[in-house]
Amino acid sequence: IARGFARLQAALGPDDVMAWLNSDDVYAPGTLRRIGNYFATHPEIDVVYGHRIVIDENGWDIGRWVLPPHDPTALSWVDYVPQETLFWRRRAWDRAGGIDSSFHFALDWDLLARFTAIGARVARLPWFTACFRVHGAQKTSLQIHSNGASEMFRVRARFHGDKGAADWPTIQAWAERERRRGAVAARLLDLGIRL
Repeated sequence: IARGFARLQAALGPDDVMAWLNSDDVYAPGTLRRIGNYFATHPEIDVVYGHRIVIDENGWDIGRWVLPPHDPTALSWVDYVPQETLFWRRRAWDRAGGIDSSFHFALDWDLLARFTAIGARVARLPWFTACFRVHGAQKTSLQIHSNGASEMFRVRARFHGDKGAADWPTIQAWAERERRRGAVAARLLDLGIRL
């Protein structure tokens, strides 16, 4: 991923939009148009992400993640932003320093943490923007309890130090808070209200 971005950077201006999509995920129809229009009409925003559709190995819709509005404090405790829904401007990428290649699992959360650290303006969009494919051989399933755990600890430690990064009651409380906020956002979306 880092090598791919390095090959493109010279061709990108500061307001150009960047993203990556893992090989087993897909964008929802209309996503690139919506993202482009949003960035064009919101020049003050640096980073956006949206809701996630969960699909199986055959591409069947098996679930939805409706995310609550962005909260940088919650992001410091829990990795709840779906990577495949994430887009940002080149100017934020440059200020944050791009991808840290020492990460193999939590590189997206690490990038978001560094966007937060530089004061990037982040918005959660009220649309389903991408589909995350779930299957037995995916990296998320295979590495979450090995590489994933240690890398998530590293990201949390940037915000809260080693002691805070291991504070499981606080981590659990923030995770539960975001689940509740997501449930409220999902219910409102069911009623036709987009936050």
